Amino acid sequence: MAPPGRSLWIRYIRHVPDKLTQAPRLWHLSPSGRHAQATRTRVLVGRQGIFTGTFELVAYELFFRAPGRLGLRVDLWNQTQQDRATDHVIAAAFREGADIAPNHPVSINFTRSYLVGRRELHCDPAKVIVEVVESAFADESLRQSLTELKAQGFRIALDDFVGTRSQMDLLALAEFVKVDYRDLKARGSELVELAREGGATLVAERIENRAALAECVDLGFDYFQGYAFEPAILVDRGGAPVDGAAPVDTPEGAAEVGGT
Repeated sequence: MAPPGRSLWIRYIRHVPDKLTQAPRLWHLSPSGRHAQATRTRVLVGRQGIFTGTFELVAYELFFRAPGRLGLRVDLWNQTQQDRATDHVIAAAFREGADIAPNHPVSINFTRSYLVGRRELHCDPAKVIVEVVESAFADESLRQSLTELKAQGFRIALDDFVGTRSQMDLLALAEFVKVDYRDLKARGSELVELAREGGATLVAERIENRAALAECVDLGFDYFQGYAFEPAILVDRGGAPVDGAAPVDTPEGAAEVGGT
């Protein structure tokens, strides 16, 4: 994956010790423009619901978000930057304050490097679904890490499933398989049959209208995510200093505001 431009380089808010044991940390994008001299930043997380075909909310997916930055393509960031984005989502979502997803689990994206490079995720297995990104290479180290996480009670999801060799190797470990509607249109029902092979719950992503929903219901998908149900919103988890001079574990509020 190509690295982003310099303006998107993620800096840490606190000193980062050995990543094998460290708790997740807040990260932020370097301030620019009128925010360049800011000493504090808002701690944001994106959140989008996952629903049944009858619009019953069953879970949320959480995303990295940053103040003043729209349309971030975290999937195009390099591995280190994606791992920092995951760190931020965990740290922001579970800092003190209101529950970011009352009575529902949350799905968070993880790269292979994050999963094999840390001894623990520092989050509640009953609350967090480990969503393995599509670029993850399924070697023995990753399979072992996911097996251990399942033994701890975490549920595993495969993101953007297209039936790659690595995804097929992980299928037996997955409780959820997520298929992008655009890939479904390109591959047809064959892709659905591949996704079903492990017996996982199927989630259709990027469902933008009722016609797409009806099509995916007919194909046997269980859950759905996309603008036909709700857009991703921004959840404000409080404030934090831009540098590491002050503590970051005291939020200033947890209000939700509209976002994309």
